Amino acid sequence: METDIDLYNFSDELVEKNCLCCAICKDILRPPVMLIENVGNICTPCFDEKHEDMNWRYLNNYALENILKMVKFPCKFKSKGCNDRFSYEELTFHQTNCEYRTKLCSMFKFTACEWEGNTTDFIDHFKEYHGDHVIIFEKNLFYLETSLSEVSLVKLLVMKPHTFILRMQINLSRKKLFYIICSVKDDYSSFCEYSVKHKGASENYIKTKSKILSSYHIHNEFDENIAVEVDLEALRQVSQISDTITNIFKIKMEESQAEVIDEKMLHFFECPVCKNFMKPPIYQCQSGHSVCNLCRPRLEKCPTCRAIFGNTRNYSLEGLTTGIRYPCIFHDSGCMEISSVSDILKHESECPFKPYNCPFKDCSSTGNHEVILDHLLSFHFNSVIYGDMAGYTESFRLDQNSYSNKIFERKCVIAFNHIFRLTCKRFAEHCLMAAEICGCKSGEKTFVYEVAIIDMSRPEKKLIRTDYCLNEMPDDELFKRCIMFPNTVLTSYSNHGMVTFHFMIKQK
Repeated sequence: METDIDLYNFSDELVEKNCLCCAICKDILRPPVMLIENVGNICTPCFDEKHEDMNWRYLNNYALENILKMVKFPCKFKSKGCNDRFSYEELTFHQTNCEYRTKLCSMFKFTACEWEGNTTDFIDHFKEYHGDHVIIFEKNLFYLETSLSEVSLVKLLVMKPHTFILRMQINLSRKKLFYIICSVKDDYSSFCEYSVKHKGASENYIKTKSKILSSYHIHNEFDENIAVEVDLEALRQVSQISDTITNIFKIKMEESQAEVIDEKMLHFFECPVCKNFMKPPIYQCQSGHSVCNLCRPRLEKCPTCRAIFGNTRNYSLEGLTTGIRYPCIFHDSGCMEISSVSDILKHESECPFKPYNCPFKDCSSTGNHEVILDHLLSFHFNSVIYGDMAGYTESFRLDQNSYSNKIFERKCVIAFNHIFRLTCKRFAEHCLMAAEICGCKSGEKTFVYEVAIIDMSRPEKKLIRTDYCLNEMPDDELFKRCIMFPNTVLTSYSNHGMVTFHFMIKQK
């Protein structure tokens, strides 16, 4: 009995002797096959191109077509290491994308790089010679700032064990942004799709979704027809972009069966206003349409049927929430947490992917916890203190001429993996000190701040006040709830006109 190996050896011999190849282009024949008198078997493209000029006598070679349908052909890059075999229908596509195919560097247009080689070597080459275009990220999320003056770009995206290529192009004449993501090794079976948030100066954004493409599109001309399209004019209006676009990419991993079921159920819990998933309490209009508890106070009429809203609860829908696992509300920012409704609410209050504003109010930077920490150390280094244990000590001059009823100091304290903002304000009669925990709504009554006024001439003499750290709030409200030191008391602790205080964050 013949084995597959025998058949493979036989088909290889037929290919080597050109028995299954076009007599003109020498490529593997593809049905329909034309047998030309005094020429031989040729493929349809060659026949269509030359038949009218040559006036051939021909007939269809059905016998050879049947043989072609049975043969598994070797890849033409076999000598370079590819051992895969394909039918004639699959062969052309494979050879176009074969990882052993000799490929040009995708940075050629930008750097005139003349490298060429196979897929594995391409990744090593890109990392070594174009390292400033490599983005290494975890948890399937990465940020990319795009300038409108940068017409096109290429980035290697490394998310072990997978590697992708991002190609982005801006067409200013059409006022469009185009992009694609391709799998370098075509190992994207677990990463079928991805989403992108496109943002500007405002909190609003435009979101796009697409699928990861094959490596074919890495080394060929950029095709706007298959790329994702973003309207720059719409983005300018929605997100207030100027010269820079913030793109937040999230690659979606393959879902388990349980996650698929949860996602199908969650579809019925989507709020028609904010598009987030409704959690108890859930309110309904007179016609039975439901909205979430965050949107309800802003609505007078139902957005679906325009019926009047009362305070009617949808208890049936609320009851069903106990059997559903909710994704974190910050899943588009990279959080992978999925949990019950009670547990997810607690998680969301302290989620590390929760968006933060920079604690310094004259700065407009935003990002998740890690991004803001990096931003603080890069741009506000002199005003950042790490205070996990000892806290920090500072002094100020108790001089009535300096009283201006203005905030005289803001500091940012990093403690217990949280960000705290310390604000001091002086009046003619007293000095106020407040501490806010940034970004985390569960921080109140979890952390306290301690301020100790120290007489430096007699360090054992201290005035200590302690209060709960507050959630972020407007200054007017903040200074109604903070620690107050009368200046008459501070005077008794001053040393040569200087008042020294020690500040510390403590966890209860």
